[in-house]
Amino acid sequence: MIIDVNAFIGHYPFRKLAARNAEQMIELMDASGIDRAVVSSLHSVFYRDAHRGNEELMEQIQPHGSRFIPVATVNPKYADWRHDLEECVTRWKMKAVTLVPEHHGYSLTDDDGKAALNQIAEYGLPVVLTQRFEDRRQRHHWDVANDLDVATLTTVAEQHPRLKFLLSNWTGLSGTRLAAAGLKGRCLIDFARSHVVLFKSIPRLIETLGVESIAFGSHMPFDYVGPSLVKLANLESLPQADYEKIAWRNAAAFLNVDV
Repeated sequence: MIIDVNAFIGHYPFRKLAARNAEQMIELMDASGIDRAVVSSLHSVFYRDAHRGNEELMEQIQPHGSRFIPVATVNPKYADWRHDLEECVTRWKMKAVTLVPEHHGYSLTDDDGKAALNQIAEYGLPVVLTQRFEDRRQRHHWDVANDLDVATLTTVAEQHPRLKFLLSNWTGLSGTRLAAAGLKGRCLIDFARSHVVLFKSIPRLIETLGVESIAFGSHMPFDYVGPSLVKLANLESLPQADYEKIAWRNAAAFLNVDV
């Protein structure tokens, strides 16, 4: 089994994606051998009212049973965002909450960011932080969002010690630095942008944070799934139990998902 923790549904305003709706994502998953995907709404990133994207996401994935694991997206600068989050958690049983401060115009360390992080912690859910959607070298000139940075991540982790973090599409992470910020046992990192063989980023993170900190992620449909499948294959030398943790068990446990 493979659970992909780094996937999205929806249109992206700056280029056409290979898969843009649930049906196309299912086709991509089936072709790639992905059993389940943790998905959030791209529309929630760019709509003025992010919650409309959450509603669309639930409508799209409903016919596909357990293939999709939905993640809420909230914008703490938008009116009544607390009610939106409550609906996502209590009505739709979403398993995590995405924040995109670089697109919604706030900081994780300002009053809006702190309010959102505190509310997510109250629900006992992980927060999903995607470092970036696209490589800035190929971005549209209207896409001016900055990448999330490690310094802000570690500061937020120290300020919110109850909160768990799903780190999606990150690179440049130091296991030692994350552990010093109290993130050992509190974070799950997908390997879509990390090296298994060349720079051995993933083996070093496993050494410092434990194998429980790593999960399969592809960043589909922005990126091809193949490179992440190769990374997973390169981890087959691990003990079988550890390989399964990275392929799917860590994701299921971190997000409290039945399998």
